[in-house]
Amino acid sequence: MQSIIRIMGVGDINVFMYLNHRLHCKILDKLMPLCTFLGGATFTILISVGLIIFGKEGIKVIAARGLIALAVSFAIGTFLKKILGRPRPYMVIQNIHICDKVWKDYSFPSGHTAASFSLAINYSLSYPQFTIPLALYGVLVGTSRVYLGHHYPTDILAGAILGTLTAAIIHMF
Repeated sequence: MQSIIRIMGVGDINVFMYLNHRLHCKILDKLMPLCTFLGGATFTILISVGLIIFGKEGIKVIAARGLIALAVSFAIGTFLKKILGRPRPYMVIQNIHICDKVWKDYSFPSGHTAASFSLAINYSLSYPQFTIPLALYGVLVGTSRVYLGHHYPTDILAGAILGTLTAAIIHMF
């Protein structure tokens, strides 16, 4: 079991270094902070509240479910971050690219990714014709978090699972 964990750790760092170092270019340096913003609290909460207030009847209920999924995934993610205490990559690895503000909390799981997947899955379950663009939204947010040096790939995977499960469970009820 220890060897599997060690191999996963090496793979996690290798994928991180590839996305954080080798993909860097001026276009992505401008695009990735925008992708991160689309998974942040300001955007995800405002879009949900906006749809609850200004949306038609059907979308209001779906947006309310999305807002609940956001709140639940945030609470669970915050709890896991405090319990697991995984340092962010820029706190451990030297000479990495960091393109936006530095966070002081922990890395695992990615809250931005959990938020984007909470919304993406929530809306996909009600509007399956939008599943592919919504999934791409979640993947772009998660990728941006690694590109910007804030998370390891396993943080992103955990955030995606957390957001997906939260939205699916809330959708069932």
